[in-house]
Amino acid sequence: MEETIEQSMKVIASWDYETSDISPNTSLFNHHSREEVLEFMRAIKDLHTTLQFFTNSSNSHLSHKKYVSCQNLLRVAKKRLSTEFFSLLKVSNKHHFADHVDDNNNSIEEANNNQVVFTVSNDDYSTTTEEASTMADLKLIVDCMMSSGFGKKCLKIYKLTRRSFVDDILLKLGAHWETIDSKINQWLKSSSICVKVFSHEKTLCEHLFSACTLSSVTESCFSEVCKEAALIWLRIPGKLAKHYLKLYEEILEVSSDVDRIFSSEMTSPVRSQLRSSLGRVSEAVKAMLTDFEAYINKDASKGLVPGGGTHHLTKNVMNYLVNLSHHAIALDKILADFPVSLQPPLPESYFEGETLSSPVALHFAWLILVLLGKLDSKSEIFKDMALSYLFLVNNLQYVVRKVKSTKLYSVLREKWINKHTSKVIQYAANYERMGWGRVISTLPKDLTVEISLDKVKECFKRFNVDFEEEYRKQVDWVVQDPKLRGEMKASIARKVDARYRKMYDKYKVVLAKSRERGKIDSVVKFSPEDLQNYLSDLLDGSEDDDVVSTNVERGETTSQDGKENPVLQRRSRRLLLMVRQSNH
Repeated sequence: MEETIEQSMKVIASWDYETSDISPNTSLFNHHSREEVLEFMRAIKDLHTTLQFFTNSSNSHLSHKKYVSCQNLLRVAKKRLSTEFFSLLKVSNKHHFADHVDDNNNSIEEANNNQVVFTVSNDDYSTTTEEASTMADLKLIVDCMMSSGFGKKCLKIYKLTRRSFVDDILLKLGAHWETIDSKINQWLKSSSICVKVFSHEKTLCEHLFSACTLSSVTESCFSEVCKEAALIWLRIPGKLAKHYLKLYEEILEVSSDVDRIFSSEMTSPVRSQLRSSLGRVSEAVKAMLTDFEAYINKDASKGLVPGGGTHHLTKNVMNYLVNLSHHAIALDKILADFPVSLQPPLPESYFEGETLSSPVALHFAWLILVLLGKLDSKSEIFKDMALSYLFLVNNLQYVVRKVKSTKLYSVLREKWINKHTSKVIQYAANYERMGWGRVISTLPKDLTVEISLDKVKECFKRFNVDFEEEYRKQVDWVVQDPKLRGEMKASIARKVDARYRKMYDKYKVVLAKSRERGKIDSVVKFSPEDLQNYLSDLLDGSEDDDVVSTNVERGETTSQDGKENPVLQRRSRRLLLMVRQSNH
């Protein structure tokens, strides 16, 4: 170990421009052989690993002076790698889109025709192209930083640099323009490039951080780099629809004045133009709704939403309808002669005798029905039936909450909300039955009936196995509505915790007497308090890995108010169950 430290320190020290004759501007990759680069990376990893060993060892013989020297050299390595990483990320921009978009925003067509998309392969780079070499160097730095304790710095540099690049590209493409008078055609022409930019960034991110065991690292980086830009880009079509309706409302508002002012026969063309313009805007709105309906039907995304959460399609559809609901009066006029066109027509059972006499209510109800049908098919992607129902719970509850809290309420009304709320409750009951029915069935139905000691032991053993399996499976599932989550947790607790507590209280003495003192845990793994803690973990979703990692690095297991960190507590409980499983 001592020899490894000495050798690693010697290599890293040779790159400290404060104590050596190396210039700060000397690039690690451009001025040195691949063997020297790899030697430097190995030295960093070896020093980090060895220092971790001595730090965690109770028999450490490393002197304080040597320990401080090692820490200082790791800081030197961190600074060097950070500089190299930042520089290479900036240089890599020129290999992709930046050179293909005109700075004066006058050549979108040329950008479309001449764009070059760099493709990142999951295979090792074997070519000698400049692009491939840069990508290989970036990957080498990321792997080294992430495995040597510099992950936080690496991620910060990556997110800031790439986000700046993406924002700059979309700005040059005109994708951030949000005024109706300007860039409709430009948005249409730039959209394909935007998609390629986002696709490239995701592939780049997945490649560079492929060695990370935590998938959330890749997801966090990509989200930080692209999410805001993509949201701005995709809000524009919704804003266009809103402007169409505002235009219709304004034309309708001035029509009586126009008719009065241009009332003569000689000025009749003005009145005709008014009707023509109103009709064309009306047809544009109808076409817009038809296209939106087709967009819902054509959505072919097959990715699993983590934890059974809300699908992006649900959010997009409901946000779109919320925007439209602010113009319900105008839409009523436009849609009066525009019946729902899809076959089969709206099923009567969908309305359950409710009268939706408003044309806009009819169309909104239909669009939501199309969405719910699409969500039903997407729920089938989940292999676990309980998670499939939980997915439906989250998405329908999102729909109901949007209707209740926005202008959509004045369109669809209370009966519609009540009917769909009852469906949420039904989905939640199905989740509970599929997810916890097997666990509940291990507990005696009638505790007033005496059962044999062997039967009692069997009940506890079956409960242990089934509960642990469901907990491990469900601990990352989520119910995103806080009120509904609380209600569902309480329902599960009533059926699992309450019955278990009664069985535990009734038989713990009998079990204790049947064995040597202190051996009860071999049969009873969970006290009622333990079980309550485990159940409290449910439906909160995945823990924040960044928060956990940061706290662990700092040695923090408690929050600022002195209470145990609930995220770390949950991770501890999950690890405990994993250890138990491996011991079996």
